[in-house]
Amino acid sequence: MGRAWGLLAGLAGLAGLAASSACAQVPDPWPVEDDGVFVPGSLEKVAEGYNFTEGPAWDGMRVIFSDISGDTVYAVVPGEAPRVLYQPSSRANGHTFDRKGHLLNAEHGSGTITRWTPEGGRRTVVAAYLGKHLNSPNDLVVRSDGLILFTDPPYGLNSAYGGVQRVAEVGFNGVFTFDETSGKMTLIDDALERPNGIALSPDEATLYVSDSASNNLWAYTLATDGTASDKRLLANLALEGKPFPVDGLRVDSEGRVFATCPAGVCVIAPDGTRVATLELPIRASNVGWAGPDLSDLYITSATEVWKVSTRARGIGSSSR
Repeated sequence: MGRAWGLLAGLAGLAGLAASSACAQVPDPWPVEDDGVFVPGSLEKVAEGYNFTEGPAWDGMRVIFSDISGDTVYAVVPGEAPRVLYQPSSRANGHTFDRKGHLLNAEHGSGTITRWTPEGGRRTVVAAYLGKHLNSPNDLVVRSDGLILFTDPPYGLNSAYGGVQRVAEVGFNGVFTFDETSGKMTLIDDALERPNGIALSPDEATLYVSDSASNNLWAYTLATDGTASDKRLLANLALEGKPFPVDGLRVDSEGRVFATCPAGVCVIAPDGTRVATLELPIRASNVGWAGPDLSDLYITSATEVWKVSTRARGIGSSSR
């Protein structure tokens, strides 16, 4: 995304400071071990005082993130306090960018994928599969050719939004691809109990999806036509004594998966080996690359937003 878009968004939607911003170093007992991935002493709490944060995405200048139940999307310039980007958000969860740099949103309230621009606000991209309304799109990623891939668990069906209580129509919790040009929608998987985070390998030949119900991280071989095959278990990230689920995902330039997990953030090699773990004092819900070289990892975690420096370099459509 270019800086011009960012300036437009700033003029159109950045109004009001967030509840609280800290940018303070985190004291013991949560040190960052020198594991070759995370930089010791670099863990910071960026902001706090929200309801439930999610969906960090970097537009080239700022990190975009959601407060789902707060019905608001925020933007934060590193070193500054978060400001409101737009509201209401229809309980937006995950965010990414399309090939033109426009913000795409997975919404729990509307049960749709939308595109937001400062000029036009929110516009629906996809809302139904085979004529049946989606459950509540949760997270999404865009392939370099524009193909949108997203997860659709039932979380947004748990409560009414705008006075409307939606009910399940699709009949399963799915993983989908959607081609905006042709309007073609492809079902990747309907067998996951709670599909959640989603990411692509550097060569875009492998799709990764987390299942929060089982704490499994799954891999699929992705074809150019948007179909997938060879579903395989990459890793199970369950941890005894830690009830938090596997959630959002990102991938680095080496193909390692950075997954929010019961311990905090787990780093998984392409062969399924866990190579590093960042332990956090609070549940991590999602991660996103940011900074001039995409080496900073922002972590949404319940009522807070955190940041840690890494020795990795981020990739993917959620980092411009």
